[in-house]
Amino acid sequence: MAFRISPEFNYLAQIIGRPLGDVPTTLLPRNTFSATDDIKLINNAAAITRKLIDVGIRQKAEQYVLSQVAQVVASEELSADTEREISRILKTYPDIVSQIPADTEHIRIYASRCWFIVLAIIDRATSPVDINQIILDSITQPMSTIRHSQVAGALFHNTGVIFTSTLFVYLNAVEASCRNHQDNSAQVQHHVKHAAMVLEKALLDDPSIAEQMSIELSSFCLSYPWVKRAADLYRLLSSMLDKATPEEHRPVDTNSDTALPK
Repeated sequence: MAFRISPEFNYLAQIIGRPLGDVPTTLLPRNTFSATDDIKLINNAAAITRKLIDVGIRQKAEQYVLSQVAQVVASEELSADTEREISRILKTYPDIVSQIPADTEHIRIYASRCWFIVLAIIDRATSPVDINQIILDSITQPMSTIRHSQVAGALFHNTGVIFTSTLFVYLNAVEASCRNHQDNSAQVQHHVKHAAMVLEKALLDDPSIAEQMSIELSSFCLSYPWVKRAADLYRLLSSMLDKATPEEHRPVDTNSDTALPK
């Protein structure tokens, strides 16, 4: 990047080092000395200097972040201090996020090794399509409880722009995770609870999801009636469907021996 040095900057460079007030008139860009004008020149030059310094700091910060991201991609774990420093830099210079690779392969790597990078990319994304794709790239089947907590958090804070197709993929991943952890009731409850929280918020943000996912959501809730969040979600779903669909047409899981009260 090339910078044009202004006359004010050159002027400041010439008088630096001289005692205060000892400014030869030959250095002044005019015949009549004016203290006010001179102060303006110095202030302008100082502002330019600060700008140049800020640009240099920003460039070094970008180089640091990108080098650390490259280490993550190369299977190297980042220390907690390094993660905090990168987070601080990205908050100070959020435009650096646009320089971080965000294709499917990289998102999956960040999701497994450095989740805060995924969040930074989501926060910087402006298109609902991009946000949905990033979250989809982060979902695995099955999900660990840690990964599910991370994905659920991203979904919960973006339900206003999440597509129904993304929720279908998410729900399938949750059910796969529950089957994978079926011998551990605590982990199953964790998956169901987080999914119910996300789906409840999605329903409240977009009531049309109730009809679009009625069968899948009903089946999910009726599969885990002992989880309070699932029972609450079923009641919400039922109330929404009652408003939109006559009782006899409301989908239920007829193969289930467990019924949840409305």
